[in-house]
Amino acid sequence: MTAAHGALYVFYSIHLVAQGYGKTIVGLLWTLGVVAEIVVFLLMPSNFYRVSMRKILLACFALAALRFLLMGWTAEFVGLLVFAQLLHGASFGAHHATTMAALNRWFVAGQQSRAQALLTAVLLMEQAVWEAPCWPAPCGKRVGPGITFSAASLLALIGLILVWRGVHGRFGKAAVR
Repeated sequence: MTAAHGALYVFYSIHLVAQGYGKTIVGLLWTLGVVAEIVVFLLMPSNFYRVSMRKILLACFALAALRFLLMGWTAEFVGLLVFAQLLHGASFGAHHATTMAALNRWFVAGQQSRAQALLTAVLLMEQAVWEAPCWPAPCGKRVGPGITFSAASLLALIGLILVWRGVHGRFGKAAVR
């Protein structure tokens, strides 16, 4: 999920400004996403008692895949951008809270550096996709937002499949500490 959000953090503002949105609207869209995330953080502890981490993660990845497709392909519709930003609470906020609880169960402290190296490699690949010339050449354009955010959506779908296939009943309701 962190890798999927790389496109958002690096290219979202650039994409919106290129679509003609002013910096105030871009800032308000970012603010909306952060507020949605905070609301989810406030609600998550009580949800851990009712819903399994597996179900939360499956929903997070599915909603992230939808969100990134909306961002990459429908930027001309501000209503869809607002909806996509509200999904930040689910696609990032709920995921972050759930994975922090899972990390406390699954991993020892020394393994986080490997994950960070993988994230850096994925972010570099996203930048290469954004700046790559379109195919088939020569079209005079860059691949840009549609394909870059589609790649982010694909990463979220891969996460969905990994959770669906690899996280089973033993990863049930979380114990909140």
